[in-house]
Amino acid sequence: MISVIIPLYNKELSIGRTIESVLKQTYTNFELIVVDDGSTDHSASVVERIVDNRIRLIKKTNGGVSSARNKGVEEAEYDWVAFLDGDDLWHEDYLLEVSKVIVKQIDIEAIATGFATIHKDGTIKKSRVATSSRPVNYFKATKELGYNILNMSTFCTKKNSLLSIGMFSEHLTHGEDMEVFEKLARRGDIWIIDKVLSYYVMDAENRAMNKLPSVYKTHVYLSDTSQIRQPYERDYFLGRILVYIHYYIVNLQFKNAYILFKRHHGFIRLHDLLSFERNLFQKKMKI
Repeated sequence: MISVIIPLYNKELSIGRTIESVLKQTYTNFELIVVDDGSTDHSASVVERIVDNRIRLIKKTNGGVSSARNKGVEEAEYDWVAFLDGDDLWHEDYLLEVSKVIVKQIDIEAIATGFATIHKDGTIKKSRVATSSRPVNYFKATKELGYNILNMSTFCTKKNSLLSIGMFSEHLTHGEDMEVFEKLARRGDIWIIDKVLSYYVMDAENRAMNKLPSVYKTHVYLSDTSQIRQPYERDYFLGRILVYIHYYIVNLQFKNAYILFKRHHGFIRLHDLLSFERNLFQKKMKI
């Protein structure tokens, strides 16, 4: 049995389709917890019109996506919790394939499936999927496979594991999910499923990723890189930090780029940044 958690804030145009993708699952032994985080549109009304006794709608004052997810975890009745953002979709066999891993009762911290980035019309832009189903080290697999194996709409984990790491930071506005993935990865392996079963809708409404974050509220700023010992973990964090620095530079937020570089001075070096930018330029120009 699995608790499905959907945080909801101003997604009235997409939440109905997202919930429908859950209700159409071939695995039916689940509860669906929708946490409305003080929406100012008709999102909650859309949910209320859907009749299914597996749905629980919880309304709360606005506190951010982390507080909504944390509320969902607190309310979850089952040992395993799966997350789905309010504008993303699941393949009908998502929960079925996840349940097959759960019943193996192996020592893992989370389960992830392959995923595709799609447009609202369903056109697939890009797919990310492993070549085989297996337990992996999150940091090492991210480097070897060339993409981040976890995102919030592919992610299923144990409720007790989330409680033990303090759940989602309500201070962060960007990377609160990555912080959770990293903490879980230090506890144990992640099982990856070699099927595309989750769909990230890139042009959905009210996407947080489309907003420039304050550097002080990003997980890469607060990451304690002094504790990193393994080479593949260092490569992972170096890449994450450099992506944010690049993001600030191209958006002309040079002060934020400098603050982040200074914060991790010693962990990253100037030649790391210059090499990163040169590689991006060469890829763009196809040199």
